[in-house]
Amino acid sequence: MHAPRTDGWVRLLRAGPAPLRSRIEDNIARHGLAYPWWVPVVAFLGQATCVVVALALRHAIAPPEPIVLAAVLVTWPTIFQLIVGQLVPWWLEFASIAGATVWLLADPVTALDRATSGSVLTPDTAPAILALLTAEVVAREGVRLGATVGALSAVIVAVAAATGSLSGSPVHLVDLLLGFVIGGMLRAQMRALTAERAARATERERATLAERQRIAREIHDLVAHSLSVTLLQITGARHALRDVDGAASGLDVAEVDAALADAEQVGRRAMADIRQTVSTLAEGPAEAHPLPGAADIGSLVEQMGLAGLDVEYAEEGDPAMLAHGTGLGLYRIAQESLANIAKHAPGSTARVHFSVRPRLARLTVRNALPDVPGARGAVGGEDLSSGSGLAGMQARAAQLGGTLVAGPQEDHWLVDLRLRLEQRDGELWCGHKLPRILR
Repeated sequence: MHAPRTDGWVRLLRAGPAPLRSRIEDNIARHGLAYPWWVPVVAFLGQATCVVVALALRHAIAPPEPIVLAAVLVTWPTIFQLIVGQLVPWWLEFASIAGATVWLLADPVTALDRATSGSVLTPDTAPAILALLTAEVVAREGVRLGATVGALSAVIVAVAAATGSLSGSPVHLVDLLLGFVIGGMLRAQMRALTAERAARATERERATLAERQRIAREIHDLVAHSLSVTLLQITGARHALRDVDGAASGLDVAEVDAALADAEQVGRRAMADIRQTVSTLAEGPAEAHPLPGAADIGSLVEQMGLAGLDVEYAEEGDPAMLAHGTGLGLYRIAQESLANIAKHAPGSTARVHFSVRPRLARLTVRNALPDVPGARGAVGGEDLSSGSGLAGMQARAAQLGGTLVAGPQEDHWLVDLRLRLEQRDGELWCGHKLPRILR
């Protein structure tokens, strides 16, 4: 059971610094900590250096004396964490390191005083081990436990000074205070870093959701429009073929063939657009194609008219003055409105009015409600409850900072969009700041 851990330690030593760094970072993250990998490394190297210097001052390294085992008591918690991947409880680590420090202080560092021919105490690095431990516990466990470790360490220093085993106790007490402060600073930075990472993750999820919603609306608008045009073409062809066996049917084969050819062309174009969208999602940006804008609303109305929808169009102002992001939103709302009419009221007349003024853009689409039960809620389609068409129009209007009214008005179904505009660099922008994904 112990052999795999030993083999893992050997592999870790042979692998070099990069895997060691990754293992330290993984160990830190696994225990819910966020400080960088070099913090525990610096703490470990500092403790190891202090204990080695303390042993050298006592001339205990060569030849080795039993007190050399104090180095093991100081370093084994960090080595254990690297091999096993588990943090040593703070109280056990403190007991081990404090025991090693007391052992070192029990053998004070002295030098010969030539004036008195006696021995005097000289500076010692052993108490610095406790200062580094205090900083580590504060950063890892919190201020309360860190203060406990710092207070107990101060007691050890004070007792050693009182028994004549340590000189310069005020300096060592200041070291403990500095260790506490440094540990508190690291903990504060760790909390700030954790909060920043959480905020970035939330923003990334929010941006991802917004992008998915945008793509869903684009695909919905594309499919709904293309299917509406296709259905209108097929409906016209079906009406032409209805009385194919009648001598007075007046069947125009060329007209039927043209309607079906238009339906096929629209379907193929829709498939190509969908494939391009899916390819962009899967493989990244593809060849750039211009998106429609406000100036293309007239062409959209013409296309719907050629497909068989009775539509009237009136335009005021210059749609080309609108910024592209604003124009795209208006185009998509007009597209969805006409697709709903083609789907739910193909026999009615659609009236589209589009005006662009220096301070206001307004798009209205209205049609007579069909004289069938449930028609007052059907023209908006399933979008009123569970669908995405009307919800998509509302979302686009909200992103543009506009006001959208969609619903039955007396004997008509009305879609009315109003956008406040402002002049920027020779273009008319909606007054609301556009999200980046729509620019």
